Amino acid sequence: MTQSSLPPARALVIRTYAGGIATQLLTIGIARFAYTPMLTVMQDQGVLDARLSGLLGALIYVGYLLGAMILSVLKNGALRLALFRCGLLLAVAGTFGMGLTDSPWLWGLSRFAAGFAGAAGMLLAAEFILIWLTRHKLRPDLGPHYVGLGIGICLSGVVALLLGHTMAWERQWLILGALAVLLLPLAWILTPAPDGEARRVAGQTNSGHVPATRTWFWLFAAGYFTAGWGYAVGATFSVDILKGLIGSNDAAVIIWILLGLSTSFGAIFGSVAARRFGLQKVLLLCQIGQTLALLGYALPAGPVLPFLSALLFGASFMAVVSLSLMLTGLKMPQNPGAGMARMTLLYGIGQILGPAVTGWLVETSGVYQLSLGLAVGLMVAGLGLTAAANRIETR
Repeated sequence: MTQSSLPPARALVIRTYAGGIATQLLTIGIARFAYTPMLTVMQDQGVLDARLSGLLGALIYVGYLLGAMILSVLKNGALRLALFRCGLLLAVAGTFGMGLTDSPWLWGLSRFAAGFAGAAGMLLAAEFILIWLTRHKLRPDLGPHYVGLGIGICLSGVVALLLGHTMAWERQWLILGALAVLLLPLAWILTPAPDGEARRVAGQTNSGHVPATRTWFWLFAAGYFTAGWGYAVGATFSVDILKGLIGSNDAAVIIWILLGLSTSFGAIFGSVAARRFGLQKVLLLCQIGQTLALLGYALPAGPVLPFLSALLFGASFMAVVSLSLMLTGLKMPQNPGAGMARMTLLYGIGQILGPAVTGWLVETSGVYQLSLGLAVGLMVAGLGLTAAANRIETR
């Protein structure tokens, strides 16, 4: 056995996952998810209404979708690494930008930048880690990488809870920006940067899955679109929905923090369960969980059901994302990042339409039930599409 083929030291594996976690904390946890608890702060302080909240949420996903579009066609490894690092910088700029202006147009630009950064963090870091694991003959597992997303949700909620609604919203955004600066060097240095040889070796590795066909891809991606819609509605408006159901903003933020913990659990659960019961079966089960969580948000049944729904939502949506992207990468080993990006294009369309339609429906009706019912209906349709895609692989 040559030196290059020896398994890497445990410390190096931990370092690699630490880079992914730092990236998720920065680009998703702070740059993207801090907007969710901050949304209610800005509404309470009179600078946001429901419609503008929805539009800003949609712009996050417009940026995310543009990033995914670029990644779906960009093949040069050096440029993909440069785009990843550009995304890290945009995550910092997009967070600070919210606190440095009161212009809705510049807020929109900041949310767009945060969305673009999210694509870099979610897709490219996952691609780099998957290639690194494959190159070193380790089991491909993105679960530990996505733990950072749940920790990021917790962090955004803890900051919102500690600062409260008395501190000016601008200062709260600047504090979040300072946290982003602290995470930047960790994400930049620790996330592996695969070279051409690493990509070549990964592309020649047998993943054990039937290679993706066109029919499989479109069925699976269409199901992923509905998951994106449901995720965007639940994630963007969770704190505001819970506040309306429970009647306390602090309690809603605490549940948001617990949702983050359940998200981290979901990433690990999905990884462990897929290893034992099969990736496709566990993915379908997690989509059912996400559907039931959104249904729980829609039912006025006291404080217990919203609490349980938030925990289920966090665990299930993260497992859906992690397992879907991992399955796509394994079925398209020659360029896993491009495959993930194409999947994310449809997911991103759902993420754009979900908040925009939700904001309009809430502005019109004054309640979230109609938009949540729509999200549940789409998720049910998505279950059928995912099940159909699974049958193609097992035939």
